[in-house]
Amino acid sequence: MALRRADYDQAARYLAYACKLLAHQAFGNVGAIRQALRQTIRRLSPGDEFTSNAAAEVTVLRDIAAKVLAADARTEILKAIAVLQDRSG
Repeated sequence: MALRRADYDQAARYLAYACKLLAHQAFGNVGAIRQALRQTIRRLSPGDEFTSNAAAEVTVLRDIAAKVLAADARTEILKAIAVLQDRSG
C-alpha cells in the first residue's frame, strides 16, 4: 500500500517532537542529529523537497535512532519509522 499524506504528516509530527526533546539534551552529537531530523521532516512535508518514497528516510531514521541516547526522543523516532513502514512495507 502506498503512504497517504496523513502518514507523512504523522511521521513528521513525531520527528518534530523528537527534535524538541533533543533540544533539551546536552550530551552526544545532538546538533547534527537534530539537523538530520529537520531535513527528514522537510522531505516528508509538502513542498519542493517532498519525497514520495520514504525508503531512504526510514534507513536514515534507523541509523539516527541507534545513535540517540535519550530514550524519549528515540521512541518518537521509532514511532515515525513504524508509521512510514506500516503502509510501505
